[in-house]
Amino acid sequence: MHQDSGVHTNRLWKGLVPAALLALAAGCGADPRSPESPPADLPPGETTGPVDATPSSPPPEVEPGPGGRSWFHRFGGPQDDSGTGLAVDGSGNISVVWLSTPREDDERDSVPGQRRGLSVAKYGPDGTERWVRDFSRMRVASPGVAASPSGDVFLSGNAFLYPLDFGLGAATDGFVVKFSGEGEPLWQRRVGQKVYGMAADGEGGVLVVAEEWTPEGHVPVLAHHDAQGAFVWTRQLELVAEGTELHAVALAPSGRTLLAGRLVGPLTVDGRAFGSDGGQGLVLLAFERDGSLAWGREWRGVDGHVTGLKLDPDGGAVLVGGFRDTLPWGDTSLSGPGAFVIAADPDGAERWARPLECGAASAPPVVAVDDAGQVVALCGGTLSAYAPEGTQREQRLLSPGECPEGDCPVTGTALGVVPGQGVTLAGYQRHGGAAAGNAWDQDAFLRLLTP
Repeated sequence: MHQDSGVHTNRLWKGLVPAALLALAAGCGADPRSPESPPADLPPGETTGPVDATPSSPPPEVEPGPGGRSWFHRFGGPQDDSGTGLAVDGSGNISVVWLSTPREDDERDSVPGQRRGLSVAKYGPDGTERWVRDFSRMRVASPGVAASPSGDVFLSGNAFLYPLDFGLGAATDGFVVKFSGEGEPLWQRRVGQKVYGMAADGEGGVLVVAEEWTPEGHVPVLAHHDAQGAFVWTRQLELVAEGTELHAVALAPSGRTLLAGRLVGPLTVDGRAFGSDGGQGLVLLAFERDGSLAWGREWRGVDGHVTGLKLDPDGGAVLVGGFRDTLPWGDTSLSGPGAFVIAADPDGAERWARPLECGAASAPPVVAVDDAGQVVALCGGTLSAYAPEGTQREQRLLSPGECPEGDCPVTGTALGVVPGQGVTLAGYQRHGGAAAGNAWDQDAFLRLLTP
């Protein structure tokens, strides 16, 4: 088992996901800097060319567990690098995306060789590099990835300043690009003025949630594309009030779509009314295979945001996010401000709710669910695990990887489960420690934690 140098637990999980948590040591604090802030103009010293996507060293040799071997990859160069998304395909391969941004915050000076760009890569369950694609000098907001069971990779993001080229011509506004399992670009689509999330289906297609911006306001958009990029279905919802955030999406094997988020003001979907004038709350909507509304649930008066949504093996929903004041959920009432992990039945009925520990981190919570229904939630520098019925089993601070300085704050931003192996994480880690002052460096990482 991976060595645990932190706090020990009195109760061990017997499943794969909780056992992987024992690989975490009590770690450092979190980086308060948000990796998704739009970058400023290119500073002096930035160079062209591909982003250095080569790990700084081979995966560390760790004692293998029953599922395989834990490993850690560190990406980047003198610029700041931030892992922003990952996805796991049907063979356990992990796709990851990270951003590289010149040092522009905290009054740090530019350094020679720093670069701006976006990188997409695929790694095997054992940490072996399958391929890396580097796109230099790109300004992209909120890039994410999804993976089909067969290994196709989808990249989404927002070209907020100028069109981007991934080898298929100009990608504009909110976009999605499909790559083959070998990393070759196949097609791309504009999906809205801004894209917020996506989920791959089992046939090589992808579902995206986005917004179109009109003079009157924002219009949420759902679009399901098939393996060739054609529409399976698409629909625009009604114009929504400022502050509405219908950003979290999940796709069930049955083809049913779930959409969740913050609702400000009223919204009518297929004749069903949600929200109220001047009100706010959380909403969870389910759509059939043709895009028609199946059911909807709302929790009025909740001042919150949904940042992650996954389905459990029974078709129920698990959501994470943040809230202020209170969050009533079934027989439970959470007190804020804070973060939450909540679960609902396949028809949207409340099951359980738990407060989510985040420490000093500012990264939005994310969530993953394994084949047994066990839940893992990641909020900044803290990883928590729950049984299918909501009992908390573990809670650990993320330990740094490859930190010779001895002081490397680490923040996780993306999370997944590799069946039969363990938990995979992406994020960013600072190097240099307090002694480095404003000369610290930030690198992206991808790691696997095995039982």
